[in-house]
Amino acid sequence: MAPWAQQILDAANEHYDRAEYPLAQPYFEKLVQQGLRYPDVFNRLGVIYHLGGRLSEARWCFQQALEVNSGYLEAALNLTVTCNELGEYGSGVRTLQRAQRHSDSSNDAYRRGKVANLHRALARAYLDLDRPEDAMHEFGRALRLCPKFHDIRLELAKLLRLRGNAQGAREELTLILQLDQEHHDARALLGVIEIETGDRKEGLQHLRDVVERCADHPVAQAYLRRADSDYQRAS
Repeated sequence: MAPWAQQILDAANEHYDRAEYPLAQPYFEKLVQQGLRYPDVFNRLGVIYHLGGRLSEARWCFQQALEVNSGYLEAALNLTVTCNELGEYGSGVRTLQRAQRHSDSSNDAYRRGKVANLHRALARAYLDLDRPEDAMHEFGRALRLCPKFHDIRLELAKLLRLRGNAQGAREELTLILQLDQEHHDARALLGVIEIETGDRKEGLQHLRDVVERCADHPVAQAYLRRADSDYQRAS
């Protein structure tokens, strides 16, 4: 990489890592305009566009990242979320599945897993210190290394829910279920969130699906009993 490009990239990443996205955006855009095709640049610019509601541009960025690195799971996950929001459900899932196949051939999965779990431990330590924003950052770093660590993603979803970000939690849980339909804890929590945000019918269906497969699931059972009690009182 040319020195000028490295300077721009360093500035972009510094702002991005501090969540200063409006400041990072023009630096990433400059690199793309100059023809530099780096997967991380496309992915991070896509995240910024997505946060700003520019979904079509975000989708293009994630697609470009995957053209350069077809096994880039983080970009594939981001593309899946973006496609879902654009109503293009099948497209995102197919891309995610292709990225999984390429990623699974990597021989550094063990090392990435070790580092991801270190980030998870640090996130929990931040929670103990009542610093949830730092915890979310560390969970995110863990998932960028190992996007298929569903239990870490579940912890992030729980934290997002507690912080009042139901949509963010829903997106994380949906990603888990797109990769693992039998993840009962994720489906149960998704059901709870749907009920809490007003979609009681959809939420109860998720909970019933869990109980059909795992009859003694404590969360699903508790909420279904509560729903039956509410119905009896109402009638």
